[in-house]
Amino acid sequence: MTGDRVACRCQASAFPEIEGIRLAPAGVAATLVNMSATGSLVQCASRALPGAAMTVHFKGTFDPPSIKSRVVRCEVTGIAVDGALRYHLGLASATRIALPNEAGGDVDAREAALSAPLLAASATEAVAAPVLRNRW
Repeated sequence: MTGDRVACRCQASAFPEIEGIRLAPAGVAATLVNMSATGSLVQCASRALPGAAMTVHFKGTFDPPSIKSRVVRCEVTGIAVDGALRYHLGLASATRIALPNEAGGDVDAREAALSAPLLAASATEAVAAPVLRNRW
């Protein structure tokens, strides 16, 4: 786990240097859905059991070129036109991934900015909530 820090998830579009993904040992092609410093979510046509060890190989110029991971979840996300099932695999990385937005060092500020509106909204809702009484 990341301790007190929440891992910031970045959509696949934030990684133009990743041209494709191959999962080993099965050799299955996959598509990146999102990635954080502690893991990734990929879509593929192959089912995997939670706890299985996998290596994610990135095609393109992404650094590192491969990451040792473990499957933490696998769920069906759809059915292709040909009837084949599509799966989302949640993969926990064995080592922390240095993401491009972490290089600037202001990830904590970004996380605080993202969570501030949520905290303010929840505080407002708590104050504005009516008091309900049972009159029976």
